[in-house]
Amino acid sequence: MKKQNRWSFAWLMLLSLALLAAACNRSGAGGSGGSDGGSSASEPARVTALMARATNFPEDNLVIQEIRKRSGVDLRVESVVSDDYENRLNTLIVSRSTPDIFRVPKSKLKELVDNGVIRPLDDLIASHGPNVRELYGDLLKGPAYMDGKTYGLPEMWFEGNALAIRKDWLDKLGLPVPKTLDEFERVLKAFVNDDPDGNGLKDTIGLGVAVQVRQTWEQIFAAYGVPQGRFVMVDGKLVPWMLAPGYLDAVKYLNRLYAQGLIDPEFATVPTLQSFEKLWNGKVGAYNFNADGTTQNWLTRYVGEPKPEFVYTFLLGPNGKGGHVRPVMEDSNSFVVISSSANNPEAAMKALDYLVSVDGDRLTWAGVEGVHHKWNADGKFEWIPPYDDAVKLRDAGGYMYSVIINRGSKGLREELYNDITRNARQMVLDNPIEDAYIFGIPQIQQEVGSILNDMEKEFRTIAITSSGNLDALYNEFKAKYLAEGGQKLIDQATEIYKAEQAARGK
Repeated sequence: MKKQNRWSFAWLMLLSLALLAAACNRSGAGGSGGSDGGSSASEPARVTALMARATNFPEDNLVIQEIRKRSGVDLRVESVVSDDYENRLNTLIVSRSTPDIFRVPKSKLKELVDNGVIRPLDDLIASHGPNVRELYGDLLKGPAYMDGKTYGLPEMWFEGNALAIRKDWLDKLGLPVPKTLDEFERVLKAFVNDDPDGNGLKDTIGLGVAVQVRQTWEQIFAAYGVPQGRFVMVDGKLVPWMLAPGYLDAVKYLNRLYAQGLIDPEFATVPTLQSFEKLWNGKVGAYNFNADGTTQNWLTRYVGEPKPEFVYTFLLGPNGKGGHVRPVMEDSNSFVVISSSANNPEAAMKALDYLVSVDGDRLTWAGVEGVHHKWNADGKFEWIPPYDDAVKLRDAGGYMYSVIINRGSKGLREELYNDITRNARQMVLDNPIEDAYIFGIPQIQQEVGSILNDMEKEFRTIAITSSGNLDALYNEFKAKYLAEGGQKLIDQATEIYKAEQAARGK
C-alpha cells in the first residue's frame, strides 16, 4: 500500500490543483487546443514524448532524425532512466508540463481518466491512425476501454513462456521428447544420473527452477490445469491460482522431484541471474522461460561447444490436458496515452501511427537500412558492422525509441526470431489453458498483493522441501492467506468479473 497509494493520493491532490489552474489558463487565453506549439503552417508540428531508458545514448542521433523526417512530426523525446520515470512523469504533470505522449501503468489508467489527464483516442485513431486501427483492432477493448472510449494503447506483447529441454541430451541418452509428467520425471532422472554432458561427474541438474523467476514454474502448474498468476472460476467465485484445484497436486509433484534430487537444490535461494547462468553453463537439462530468451537472445551466452540444442514441449497432466497460460494481448502492464493538454493531439497520433507502421517499427528497432542493417538478396536480415555490436547500435539510436511504442508481436523483433523460437511461441498461442481473466485490479490487490504473493512463495518453498504432511501445511497456508486479504481478493475479483462480463454482454 505504500508506494502505490502515495502515488495515488498525494500526487492526485496536487494533480487536481494543477488541472484546475491549467483549465483556467486555457479558458482565459481562449486557446482551442489545436495549436502546434507555435510552428508555422510550413513547419512540422512539435510533439513531446517521455520514455524510460535502460542505458544512456546520445539524444541527437540518426534514428530520431529519420523518425522526424519520415513521420512529418517534430518529435522531441525526453528519456529518463527507468527507475526515475515515475517521479519525472509526476513532476511534469503537476507542473503543467505534461508530455504529449507517455506511458502509464495499468493501475493508474482510471485515475488519470477520472482526473482528465489523458484524452480518449477513438476520434484521433479514426482520423489520423490508420496503422493503429489496423494493428490493434479489437485489442483496443481492454482495460483502457472505459465508458465506450479508448484511452490507451497496450503493449500487444506476450512472453511466450515454454518448456525447453536439451535435445542433444535426449539424443545422447536415447530418450524421446517427454509429453506427460511421468515421461518428464523419467527424463529428469536420466539427466541427473546418467552423465548427459559426458564429463564423468554427477553434476547436472534436471529441471532448473528458481523462486525468484516466476516463469520457471508455469509448465508444471499448467499440467495440473492451474494458470500461474491468474484467477479461475470455482463455484461462482474467482479464486487466485494458488487456491485453484490442482495447485496442491502440482506442489506434491514438485516435492517428489525435489526428494529425488531432480530439480535445482538451490531453487529457494538462487538469484535470477545465477539461475540463468546454470543453464548457460550447460548444467541444466530443462528450463521453462521466455522462448526468445532461451533459444534466441541467449545464443551467445552458452559457454559450451558445440552449443546446446533445445526442443520445446508441453506436458499433459493426470487429466490428459496441459498447455500454457493464455496470452491476453489487449492487456499489458503499461499503456501509451496522449495528454489532454497536448497542443496538437492530431500530430501526436500521427507520430504514434508512424511508429507502429512497418517502416517505423523497423527503424526504431534496427536503425536505418543501409547504415545500421541491410536485407540481403535472399531476404535475410544482416547487421552492418560496427552496429552488430548492440552498444554501437544504441549509441546511434537503434532499439531505444521502440520503448515509446512498437508493433509488439507483429514487429521486426518477432520477424527476426529463428524457427525454433518462433515455433515455440506459436505453441504457446495454440495451447492455452482455461482461466477467468479480469482487466480490473482489485483494491486489496493493490494494497497487499505483494504480501499475498510472498506468502504463496513461502508456502511453495516450504512444501516442496518438506517431508511432512503437505495437506496439513496447505490448509494452514490457505487459512492464513484468506485471513490476510485473500478472501477480500476473491470477493472483489468476483465483482469485477461480473461487471466486466455484463459490460461485454456476457
